[in-house]
Amino acid sequence: MITSVNMSTKSVNLLQMRGLSEQQVNDFSALLDKAKSQQQEDVSAKQVLAEMSQDELALLQKATSLAASIKVNSLSQEAAINLLDQPDRTGMVDLNNDGIVEVGAARTMSFPPVNAPARVHAAWETATADLSEWDKATLELTMHISVYGVEINGQSTKQPLSPEQQWSKKGVEEWLATGRAGIEFDVNLNGWTRWNIVKQDFFNRFETAIDNK
Repeated sequence: MITSVNMSTKSVNLLQMRGLSEQQVNDFSALLDKAKSQQQEDVSAKQVLAEMSQDELALLQKATSLAASIKVNSLSQEAAINLLDQPDRTGMVDLNNDGIVEVGAARTMSFPPVNAPARVHAAWETATADLSEWDKATLELTMHISVYGVEINGQSTKQPLSPEQQWSKKGVEEWLATGRAGIEFDVNLNGWTRWNIVKQDFFNRFETAIDNK
């Protein structure tokens, strides 16, 4: 029986999908609890990882679904911190505010970004609740590009605002206005395609949802 009181249901489900047994889930939970206690004592995430045994690192690799073994010395601080967080991503960080979450050697786009306040995440879930997984994933990429631009040779084509600016009332209004202007431009060229309708509906739902948060 899974005994952790700190591991979320979503995290447990993800770990089971990744092939962890109940004992491994419990061991992983205990590993995170120990790591959290160490970090509260001002031990860095990289130092916590450096002190783990090979068996512990192998469990961490499996739990985080990393393809390659964990090379602690090559990790950024962000990548190390996120390795020691639950799989549900609720406590992960984006230290350089680039909209990319580093977990070990993996780099994944996340939208809404982990730096966005809870009200933005809640509004996103409301606005995308009726979308297919494909449409939702495509919308995540589209919205990520609208905020962070495209990364070329390690450099973004757009300088993102700070989270405080981006997700302030003014920042959200400007983001919505820019998004709707882009739809209008595309409609003038291509008409009301299905994707333009999806995006328009998203912006309307998101605006209503965030106004109610």
